[in-house]
Amino acid sequence: MICPECGSVVAIKRNRCDRCGSDLTTYKKVTMLSNMYYNEGLEKAKVRDLSGAILVLKKSLEMNKRNTNARNLLGLVYYEVGETVAALSEWVISKHFQAKDNDADEYMEALQSNPTKLETLNQTIKKYNSALQSAKQDSDDLAIIQLKKVTSLNPHFVKALQLLALLYMKNGEDEKALKALTKASKIDVSNTTTLRYLHELEKKADLSQDGGKSAK
Repeated sequence: MICPECGSVVAIKRNRCDRCGSDLTTYKKVTMLSNMYYNEGLEKAKVRDLSGAILVLKKSLEMNKRNTNARNLLGLVYYEVGETVAALSEWVISKHFQAKDNDADEYMEALQSNPTKLETLNQTIKKYNSALQSAKQDSDDLAIIQLKKVTSLNPHFVKALQLLALLYMKNGEDEKALKALTKASKIDVSNTTTLRYLHELEKKADLSQDGGKSAK
């Protein structure tokens, strides 16, 4: 355990820092709670409940911002849902708190060893934001073109798949919307936005079937 006041290594059984004398009782409880949330986030990540993992890992870091295990995992989850910039930010912060023997080195090296891929992934964030602005301005056709490019470059970008599906739904292209949402649900199985859109498609299909029966 690391003393939050002076940075000294303290035996886990100790309630007071031998070097600066700080009372570590509360800090130990908070650290245990942070680790509990980290373990919960790890379990969620293993079953691809990635949005759920993000929520509990953020709670872990609220309890203990120095929990590099939680921060590194949060970075991995962000990367898995296509948010590369957010992932790198978490790993950089992790390195700040733990300069040596940090798995973040491996994760960042894997990305930065391929500058072309990193630049491509970074560009997808910018293209997504541009598509979002186009959608807000009701330029649906332009937004769809931009999002199709984004999802071809970064097939795991969940937010881009969701926005693409929403625009397809808005324009009555439900089959295309379903295809995009199916891809998103395979990446993050419990994402509430994806599930809500799928539910809307299901309701629309049911109403359509009921209408057809009534007409007969």
